[in-house]
Amino acid sequence: MSFFSEYTQVNRWLQQKQQVVFYSESRHYFIYFKKLIDDLLAEPGISICYVTSDKNDPLLAKAPAGMNVLYVKWMLGFLFSRIRADVMIMTMPDLDNFLFKRSPGVGTYVYMFHAAVSTHQQYRKKAFFHYDAVFCTGEYQLREIRKAEELYGQKQKTVIPYGYPLLDELNSHSSITAGNDQFTILIAPSWFGGCILDTCIEELLQLLSKLPYKIILRSHPEYAKRKKKEFRKIQQLIAKNPSMSMDELPNVLDSLRSADILITDRSGIAFEFAFGMRKPVLFIDTAYKQMNPDWKELGIEPMENSLRSSLGVIISPDELEKLSQKINELTALQPGFADEISEFSQKTFYNSKEAYRLGVDYIMGKIRKA
Repeated sequence: MSFFSEYTQVNRWLQQKQQVVFYSESRHYFIYFKKLIDDLLAEPGISICYVTSDKNDPLLAKAPAGMNVLYVKWMLGFLFSRIRADVMIMTMPDLDNFLFKRSPGVGTYVYMFHAAVSTHQQYRKKAFFHYDAVFCTGEYQLREIRKAEELYGQKQKTVIPYGYPLLDELNSHSSITAGNDQFTILIAPSWFGGCILDTCIEELLQLLSKLPYKIILRSHPEYAKRKKKEFRKIQQLIAKNPSMSMDELPNVLDSLRSADILITDRSGIAFEFAFGMRKPVLFIDTAYKQMNPDWKELGIEPMENSLRSSLGVIISPDELEKLSQKINELTALQPGFADEISEFSQKTFYNSKEAYRLGVDYIMGKIRKA
């Protein structure tokens, strides 16, 4: 789409007020919206506009009935400042802090999490300051948000105890065999400066190549976008080994379902694998993913730090020669892990029909009042 055609489309779209707008930075984020979108579309008289900045977003080709999909790239800042909608829902933090500003025409801005991590270490200090409501995954996020509001003198926002529906999607498949004949390891790091891909990926791949496993590497979409040169080098490394492959599909579910072991660093995918697939994780003990250098001011240990030893086995980047031993330790944890983590999950996340209904009712209430 040319700049002119996008300009024309955006201006035409801005002439009409929307009920509910979802914004997705890329096709990878739809899975975090899916449950809420499905539930909203089941409500009579609801129309949804889904704005995506990914030209390869499959929703551009086929979208659910009742949902209009709009591709915007060049005009995004312009569109954000002029949107008219009852509710706008995003997984993008830092609203109003940088390029993307609040629009006076939007009644309520809602943040949804695309990772079940804590709110104060892997996000900037002001990441949620300008949202009106946050759909929290668990009690831990609610406590962190309230503490930050108190500490930094922020007006209390609405906090909805919504949960993390992706875990339910994964749970429904956790007992289904993917049909792999070969033991499969998924490497899925985060994208911060100290991640696996920037620190120890070559050594890790070399060691894994000597083991009789199928290896799948799934880069975080932000890493592939921000570090294209480094990403191409990693692709070349993978291509040299017939037992290794890259997963670049928008949906992470297939990779999670096919994996027997997950190797990650500080990524929130560890929660999805452990709590969703009910399998333990091999953590490479990289530096913290730290977007907020002042996170300790809250006096709350982030969940992604405190739960690591409960979710699997940890290995130092300096001790990767012990990788095979650690994998054996991990497989030894498998018996009984599913039952233990299921009980832990129920205590940690809000997930329930009642919680999901709270989210729908909140949005419907904002539409009715408009």
